[in-house]
Amino acid sequence: MSVPASTTGRSRPAAIVLAGGLGTRMGSLATTRPKHLLEVAGEPFIVHQLRWLASHGITDVVLATSHLADQFEPTLGDGSRWGVRLRYSTEPEPAGTAGGLRLAASVLDFLPECVVVVNGDLLTDHDLTRQLSVGRDNSAPGAVIHIRAVPDARAFGCVVADASGLVSAFIEKSPDPPSREVNAGTYVLTREVVESLARGTASLERDVIPSLVARGQVLAYREEALWEDVGTPAALVRASAALVLRSGREAHIDPRASVDPSARVAGGSAVGRSAEVGAGAVVLGSVVMSGSVVEAHAVVAESVVAPGMRVPRGGVLRGGVAPGAQA
Repeated sequence: MSVPASTTGRSRPAAIVLAGGLGTRMGSLATTRPKHLLEVAGEPFIVHQLRWLASHGITDVVLATSHLADQFEPTLGDGSRWGVRLRYSTEPEPAGTAGGLRLAASVLDFLPECVVVVNGDLLTDHDLTRQLSVGRDNSAPGAVIHIRAVPDARAFGCVVADASGLVSAFIEKSPDPPSREVNAGTYVLTREVVESLARGTASLERDVIPSLVARGQVLAYREEALWEDVGTPAALVRASAALVLRSGREAHIDPRASVDPSARVAGGSAVGRSAEVGAGAVVLGSVVMSGSVVEAHAVVAESVVAPGMRVPRGGVLRGGVAPGAQA
C-alpha cells in the first residue's frame, strides 16, 4: 500500500512517536537493538503503534529517534506496509522528550492544527479518534492527554482532573500521588503549543505539560483500554501475549520458524523467524525471538529468549530472560 503525501490541508493531524530512549530497563535485550524494534507478537513493537495510528486516520508520522537510530529506517522503511507515511528525526544529542518533539516537528511539511504525540514504548488500543474529538469539542485546549486508573500511581505521572476533564495537577512519579489516575502516554497538542517549544533540552512531562496545566489549558480523556508500558522484559512478555491472545490464537509462530510437532507452544507465545523449538519442549506465554533455540524438553514460561540465544535441553526458564536482563 503506497501512502502519498498529505493533500488534505492543515486540519489533518500528524503524529510524532518519541522513540529516543536508551532502553536501560530492558537490560541486555536493548544493548544492540532499540527497545522499540524488539519483537512483540511476531513484529517490531513499534509496528503495532503504526497500525493503531493508521486505524484512526493518522497517516503522516515522524519517528523521533536517538539511541541506535540507524536501525530504524532499514527495518521500517517508509511505513507504507502499515498504511502510514513514515519519516525520521534523529537527535544529535539527547534533548529530552520536548526537545526531541520540537526537532521531529520540523521534519513535517507543515504543522497541522494538532499533533498526536505517543511515547514509543506504549502499547494502547484506546479510541484515539474520540481523544482527538475532545479538543475539537472544547475551547481549544493546549493539550488533551489520555489518562487511566492504576492500582499504584507512584511509578507514573499522576493526573488530577475533575469530572469535566479539566486537569488541575500533573505530577511526575511522586512517592505520594494524590490520585490513582495517571498519564497514559498519548497527547494531542495544538500547533501553537508545538510551535512554542523552546530550543534546547526540555521534558514534555516535567516542563511543558505542567506549564499548560498551570494556565488551565489541559483536558483529560479518560478510557480504560488495553495498555502497557513496554519498558521491561516482563512488560514485553505481557504485551506480546495480550496481542496474540486477542487475535484469537494460542500462539504466533512465524512460518520460517521450526517447531517440532511434539512441542507445546501456547498461552499467547510468539516464536520468531528462524527460531527453533525442539521435541517435547514447552513454551507458555513467552517470546522466542528470531534466531533463538529452545532445545528438546526445555520449558520456557512467561519469559523472553533473546535473538541468537539458546535454552539447553531439559532447561527451565520461568519469568526471566535468556540471557539475563533487568526485570
